[in-house]
Amino acid sequence: MPIKDTLLTVPQREEGGRTAYDRFDYQTAWGLSRLLELHESGNNYAVAFEFHDDVVSLDDADDPSSATFYQVKTKESGNWSFAKITSRASSKTGKKPSFAGKMFDNFIRFGATVEKLAFVSNQPLPDVITVHGEKEFSASDKEKLQKFVAALAAESPEFKDSEHTSLFFFVFSDLNLSSYENTIVGRIAEFLESELGSHIPPKPFALALNDHCRSRSKSLADISSFEQLRASKFITKADMLRWLSQAREQHESRPEWAAVASELKAPLPDKVKIERSWRAYEILLRSRSNAATIAFTEKVRSIIDPALETVADYASLIAATSASVAPVVRAWHAGADEHFVSAVILYELKR
Repeated sequence: MPIKDTLLTVPQREEGGRTAYDRFDYQTAWGLSRLLELHESGNNYAVAFEFHDDVVSLDDADDPSSATFYQVKTKESGNWSFAKITSRASSKTGKKPSFAGKMFDNFIRFGATVEKLAFVSNQPLPDVITVHGEKEFSASDKEKLQKFVAALAAESPEFKDSEHTSLFFFVFSDLNLSSYENTIVGRIAEFLESELGSHIPPKPFALALNDHCRSRSKSLADISSFEQLRASKFITKADMLRWLSQAREQHESRPEWAAVASELKAPLPDKVKIERSWRAYEILLRSRSNAATIAFTEKVRSIIDPALETVADYASLIAATSASVAPVVRAWHAGADEHFVSAVILYELKR
């Protein structure tokens, strides 16, 4: 069965939660780092977060033929070993799956479409690799590898050394557990500079990417096509190109008050107060460059854009949308008055 179909029909083992809006978890930071690598390679990639495994990448976003599954685990200290990766904890109903068992379960589910089953960690697996990078399990000492093979075969009768050991890889991540957030923001800054130039601030874009990744870890709605699945669960090259374009536009596009002032039909005192609020809002936007601000501006635009079909001028747009926009604005900026709300509507309309 093509991977498009199996991704639609094979149920997930488990579903993960989400972390705080302005924080990176290690798993997402590593997935983002991998995402940047794939983008720079020029491939038509698609990457999912917490979908069948911690991170899953497809070889092509439009017509995929293979997938790589990444299981991301962190340790405060100490190395990994084949024994730890194949260790099975006990439960009331029997033995729980080992890390390796969960990895191999993806092969059971997806068969020959699996390109790699990779274990990712901030600590090394000396049996395989001690420097940062990726290496296959089969590079290990044969005696040690045989213990891994025997343990996994005992757990999963479908496992065959000659067919399946070559699928297993270890990725020794260079993201340090104590500084990975700063590292990934730095990498995104380098990525933005190469794509757009050094004038785009990296933190807002990094936090927006973080939320895009984590939003795709939420439970799936009912879907009936691969295209719907891709939009719900995967980040693609096309998505990244669109977000880069938006980042450029949002940073470089600073609407001028003069662009609306001449056509805004309002009493002079109101017009003056809206202009002052416009200036204050612009300053706040620049000083509060974070994920919450990005989400706020997107919410405002999601309210005002549909209203454009039914209004004739700026004043009627404000009248039609103020009631919906005002609580969104006040949740972001407590105490905002009606003139500030009007300024936000006009500013985001023109931005």
